[in-house]
Amino acid sequence: MAKHFIEDDWRIPIQKMDVGDRVTTKSRTITRTDVELCAIMGGDYAPQFLSDRAAKESGWETQLLPGVCTLNIAYGLLIQAGYLSDIMAYMGTDNLRFHAPVYPGDSIRMETELTSKKQTSKGWICEYDWSVRNQAGVAVATGHNI
Repeated sequence: MAKHFIEDDWRIPIQKMDVGDRVTTKSRTITRTDVELCAIMGGDYAPQFLSDRAAKESGWETQLLPGVCTLNIAYGLLIQAGYLSDIMAYMGTDNLRFHAPVYPGDSIRMETELTSKKQTSKGWICEYDWSVRNQAGVAVATGHNI
């Protein structure tokens, strides 16, 4: 029977889980500094990432976090939770979609479900569906990782 682990209750890496098991990480609140550092470090100087005024002129509520940074922070939540502690290699993401913006003050968490698991001579190949959700439970990004 599949289990649902909440981060405070577990520290089991993906390789020790069963297909169908789900994980929900703790949330992290995004700051304006996160937005600006991510944009600057990545070299993405698009105005909507660096200016409230420019973001509003483009139809956004306020400055927003670059999508790739949303993904990076979400993966960090999985790593901090121990879910990816035994990973030897990241093999890719399929069906990556960004559904909604992430603004400073939003809190995001990662939710996953292990969809397959195969042992090889070098270790396990695990696949999982994931979604990044905000404080309202809205999926801001989804995908499938190998």
